[in-house]
Amino acid sequence: MSDTDWDGGIESPRGDRLYKLYGRSTRRVVRNQIRSRCIAEEGGEVRSITLRRIMRDYHGVTVGLYSDGGCFTPNAMDPDTTIGRYSSIAYTAAAFGANHPMNAKSTHAIFYNPALGETDVDLVERTKLTIGSDVWMGHNSIVLNGVESIGHGAVIGAGSVVHKDVPPYAVVVGHPARVVRYRFSDELIEELLAEQWWERSFEELKADGLEKFQQPLEGDFLR
Repeated sequence: MSDTDWDGGIESPRGDRLYKLYGRSTRRVVRNQIRSRCIAEEGGEVRSITLRRIMRDYHGVTVGLYSDGGCFTPNAMDPDTTIGRYSSIAYTAAAFGANHPMNAKSTHAIFYNPALGETDVDLVERTKLTIGSDVWMGHNSIVLNGVESIGHGAVIGAGSVVHKDVPPYAVVVGHPARVVRYRFSDELIEELLAEQWWERSFEELKADGLEKFQQPLEGDFLR
């Protein structure tokens, strides 16, 4: 995802300075303050470009425009995670791209993870996760390693533990998570996936009328 995918976002005059300062700092409290300043100066999480640059370049997590929540919490999502646009991620949600080895002498990461500075060899297989657009990950939901895709429009219920790929517009709950239903009929899901409305800016969608997003596509009332 390139910077052009964030067209329509906001970058404050101090954005580049905050970005560089974040990279130079090793103190968690300072980094927290910088992210808070980005949010305050750049229209919140949904539009902040500097916040997205920070997550992509310093934490390896690429976040599409208008998505918000736990996708901006460092270490909640493993590196090489990509999140689409208009997704809602609970601050307590997490995604793990690797497991601790269970058949080595120790499960401790100091023996096999170069990030801890004691070994040059990365011995653990890591999964690159793609979370689609318009995805909702609920409170305390977890995505385990081995999962490569959370489809567009999917819903991960609160407390769910996801251990395999989730189809578009599926609602999954439980431990292990299972599909309990789909948000829409097969025909409507096909239409939405073909339309890809999330590729449009909020301003474009607003100009067409927000009422299209404020009424049920199927059924008589919002649920």
